Amino acid sequence: MKTIVLCLMILLSISCMTTFPRFPSLRHHADPFYDYNDDYAPGARFPLIDPIQAMRDGPSSPWSLGLGNFLLVDLPNSQVTYVYYHVEELEKLAVKNGVIMAYSSYVDKQANAYIQNGYYHWFVIVPDKNITKGFHTENEFDQYIQTIGIQNPEWQTPDEEFDKYFQTGCLDWIPDCK
Repeated sequence: MKTIVLCLMILLSISCMTTFPRFPSLRHHADPFYDYNDDYAPGARFPLIDPIQAMRDGPSSPWSLGLGNFLLVDLPNSQVTYVYYHVEELEKLAVKNGVIMAYSSYVDKQANAYIQNGYYHWFVIVPDKNITKGFHTENEFDQYIQTIGIQNPEWQTPDEEFDKYFQTGCLDWIPDCK
């Protein structure tokens, strides 16, 4: 009986090791903002450029991106101002030369049509210069990033960037990962 229990415990241990993800890299960075932080639920955060980070509620939740500064959008033909604190349902992002670029097609389906039509889908954040901008169209976005010296961003999904961070503790833009 003891042999059977021991064998079952060994099999269960092996099963757990292959079922659950590996522990994230516990690499420590010069700036602790970039360290893996277990204050959040597992798989719920990865750093972009201090103080901006991508977050989600859990492994199957959509990603969101904190903007650092909020954006005020005056909606046409309305006295309503819409406030963005973060990008909901982040679909892709790129980081280049200290600039964070993001895209989301998210629109709140419960909002009135005039609010839905005013949503931004393209975003640029430059933390060092305290710049946060939103754009309705890709063309407006492309024109703006060219004025700050960026062309053809290398887009990645948040899941791709998180997986890389989870496995290595590094991302291309983290200062001591180069």
